[in-house]
Amino acid sequence: MMNQSRPAGHYWARRRAGLTLIELLVTATLLGIGLSAVSIMFIYAYQAQVHSHYVTAATDVARRYIEEMKAAGYNGINETLFPPTFEVPELPGGIGTISYEPYPTEASTSQYKAEVTVTWDGARGIAGSVTLTTVIALRP
Repeated sequence: MMNQSRPAGHYWARRRAGLTLIELLVTATLLGIGLSAVSIMFIYAYQAQVHSHYVTAATDVARRYIEEMKAAGYNGINETLFPPTFEVPELPGGIGTISYEPYPTEASTSQYKAEVTVTWDGARGIAGSVTLTTVIALRP
């Protein structure tokens, strides 16, 4: 009688047909780590988008004040028209400050260095500030 033996590797081929519990746990763990990394990336992307929005809004407000000061001219700049501080309702906790001083020295009587700074507290800890500076000269 012939010895009918199974081909080599037949046992292992049949045994490897499915996943073992360890393989399944390793796969689930790696998938969980990958999904956690992707979700953290989405959180950072959202914060960057919100910060970018705040910077754009603050820049627009500061630019508007700078343009108004340029339009008023050297003789039109005073604390009545341009108070040292103002609220910025477009931003959470937004506050603006305006400063102007003779430029380039304190004795200069024909130019002001004007600076507008807008700061915000920001939602979810996204605080920041924007500063724009210009020189306004006496018109001839």
